Amino acid sequence: MRHAGNLLFLLGSALLVWCGIVWTGTGLFDWYEARALKHSTNYGRAPAGTAPQSHDVIGRLAIPRFRVSAVVVEGDDDAALRFGAGHVPGTSLPAHPGNVGIAAHRDTIFRQLRNIAIRDDIQFITAGGSYNYRVTSTEIVRPEDTGVLDGSRGEELTLITCYPFSYIGPAPLRFIVHARRT
Repeated sequence: MRHAGNLLFLLGSALLVWCGIVWTGTGLFDWYEARALKHSTNYGRAPAGTAPQSHDVIGRLAIPRFRVSAVVVEGDDDAALRFGAGHVPGTSLPAHPGNVGIAAHRDTIFRQLRNIAIRDDIQFITAGGSYNYRVTSTEIVRPEDTGVLDGSRGEELTLITCYPFSYIGPAPLRFIVHARRT
């Protein structure tokens, strides 16, 4: 029993150290990229007529009511979502007509989405300007229901995270937030 207690103590300690490293890395990445975005007029911009490259910084997403603020990089793969939010490739970019898709993990950046409400404000800050959106609806869909990212004639923002929020392991559904530019 004594060895089992020591083993569990070491395992718990290792898990706490790992969480600390991940949170510290995320915080440092967010701070560094936000500072670079603030001090550059063309940071994160792809040359005219080209799409951003994988993991390029697109801008910063903010939900003021929850004090959520996160750097948004190009891509929705594990590496892109490790440190922040990811712009879903193939969706529009801010200031262009269409649907801007942003994904993030439910247990980090998008944890507060569980409390989002209709008419909440969302900001997307890029080197090209600040774009304001207002939440119009939420829904829960299956992962294969990609129609939530379909383009539109207006300027829309769709936030995507896993659901349920309290689920342990890979979640079976997706929580979707729809917003329109104001």
